[in-house]
Amino acid sequence: MNVGVAVCCFESGADVEFGARTGSLRALSRFGDFSLYGFGSVNTSGGVDFAAAGLAWRIELGHGFYIRPGIGAAVQSGSAAKFQQTPNRLYLGSRFLFEPEGALGVQLSPRWGVEASYVHLSHAKLAGPHNPGLDDVGLRLTYRFGG
Repeated sequence: MNVGVAVCCFESGADVEFGARTGSLRALSRFGDFSLYGFGSVNTSGGVDFAAAGLAWRIELGHGFYIRPGIGAAVQSGSAAKFQQTPNRLYLGSRFLFEPEGALGVQLSPRWGVEASYVHLSHAKLAGPHNPGLDDVGLRLTYRFGG
């Protein structure tokens, strides 16, 4: 389970995120420590909310530190308009978006960890030449259920 707060550079307010990851995927264990993830994000000022899911790879760095790159897809609640039509309102150009992300984390105990996270949403110019994006940078508190 992950709980995080992130700040977006365009909209006001914070994005509060809540998500979950699976344990390590045995089918991919020969390639590394992969897991599936899903999370939702709500903007505290009525901005863009979104839900995302994808595949992440945990790479151990030693002494409890790790990096976790991931790639997924997201659906967002804002307008799919291609241009900024009103100030302080983010228009992402598509309802469905790519969601690459990354985290630098430290395992504080067998169950608890903290991650500095980066999440990006965009359509990679597949929905037109204008590609506004959303970037969230924040902290995640993680808790591991089970053994």
